[in-house]
Amino acid sequence: MNNIKRSLVRVVTTTLISVSFLLAGCEVRYSTQISATYTQAETFVILPSSVPTSTNTPEPVILQEPTPTIETTIEGERAQYGFTVVLDYNKHILDVEESISYLNETGRSLEMLELVVPPNQIDEVFYLKSLLVNNREFTDYVLEGNRLSIPLESALHDGDTVDISITYQLMPKYNAGVLSYTKNQMNISDWYPFIPPFDQEIGWMIHPQAEVGENLVYDKADFSVFLAVMGEQGLVVAASTEAVPVDVNMYKLESINARNLTFSVSNKYQELISHNGSTTIRAYVFKGDESAGEAAIEHTGKALISFSVLFGMAFPHETMTIVESDFPDGMEYDGLYYLSRTYFDGFDGTYQGYLPLLAVHETAHQWWLEMVGSDQAMQPWLDEMLATYSEYLYTEQFYPELTDWWWDYRYRVEKYNPQGWVDMTIYDETELRSYINTVYLQGASFLHELRKVLGDDAFFNGLRTYVAEYSDKNATWDDFLSVMGVDQSTEAGNVVSQYFRSY
Repeated sequence: MNNIKRSLVRVVTTTLISVSFLLAGCEVRYSTQISATYTQAETFVILPSSVPTSTNTPEPVILQEPTPTIETTIEGERAQYGFTVVLDYNKHILDVEESISYLNETGRSLEMLELVVPPNQIDEVFYLKSLLVNNREFTDYVLEGNRLSIPLESALHDGDTVDISITYQLMPKYNAGVLSYTKNQMNISDWYPFIPPFDQEIGWMIHPQAEVGENLVYDKADFSVFLAVMGEQGLVVAASTEAVPVDVNMYKLESINARNLTFSVSNKYQELISHNGSTTIRAYVFKGDESAGEAAIEHTGKALISFSVLFGMAFPHETMTIVESDFPDGMEYDGLYYLSRTYFDGFDGTYQGYLPLLAVHETAHQWWLEMVGSDQAMQPWLDEMLATYSEYLYTEQFYPELTDWWWDYRYRVEKYNPQGWVDMTIYDETELRSYINTVYLQGASFLHELRKVLGDDAFFNGLRTYVAEYSDKNATWDDFLSVMGVDQSTEAGNVVSQYFRSY
């Protein structure tokens, strides 16, 4: 170990120890009132009208500064993910050392491990450098698309643990969504290989990308990340958990019992902070969008409280993060959601100004997908119809005079006259509007009709039971129907048959 690296290890280790002692002795008191504070950053820059392109195939770049590997201190039965990440903001490159500790709880011996590699869904973004299995270098793997197949030298028996170490480089592309960079930010989401759920009938739940919808299915896991940021001055880290500074431009991120971990980096973020009960809500917005950011915080905070009551289980994290993004629409992750700058820039200050309902929708995903997981590819309606109908429930509670507006106006329901079967996979439709009309809007209409038939008491008791029984798990459509007490002989079953072709 050279002197530079030895010194860096010493500084980081000392700082981490100091931070841990400080955190252990702190008692933070929260106010139930929403009061935002701001941090200033550099002037917002408008995106260019054209996207820069390169005619050369990119090659992996070696970052100059070595970083220490910090092992996670989290222990539990869930999979354990530890990361050491060096992010070069100017070069748009990340060097990553990842460790995975996986406990086989499938109920069978495994001859093969399958990992999902989301960044490899994009050409020339993911560069695998090395792979170790139980500390032995492993080269007999197959990486095709988003699937990394690892044939094990000996079977992994039920109850046994395997340790995997992966070293790789990420070179995100310009303006390519949740894993990309723009003039204003780097969004680092769906960025690491992970072990998906294992289904006894179909095996590893790995699905290819489609033209519409999301294809990733997660188990709950524990995450520990050491992040070193290089490049521009004044860079701010927005993450799905608190980014705790451990040194200059170095951060520790830790998330327990989460579906995923994501973060975004920018020197143009204005940080808004609100304490909402036991939850700290942070919004990271571009300059000039502070008012819209306050509205996003307000409705997110109200939704967190409302849904905790309606669905019978409180939001499980201490941090909820909102990030304004350069890519279209919104996207949810565990403890964080993105909303397009289009909604921030177009916000008119009213509840009907699009942004509030989208904030509520993405917040609802903290229950429908993050808390209660599901197969987004094969049963996308299960989370999307519930998140969409949660918009209506929120409107019904806080803006009852606008419930007709919710049904009859906007893009939500009657405006698009949604038709077709709700039980559509992401591979059954290539046009986004049609996909939304059926999975989101028809799904919300179905839930409303089901509520009418069951009555409010049975309907909401069913939702609360669904959350209680399947929190931290992955539920199926059959699970939902069973919990709601629906079968084909009942009036509720007749409602299901009107919306679902497979029922």
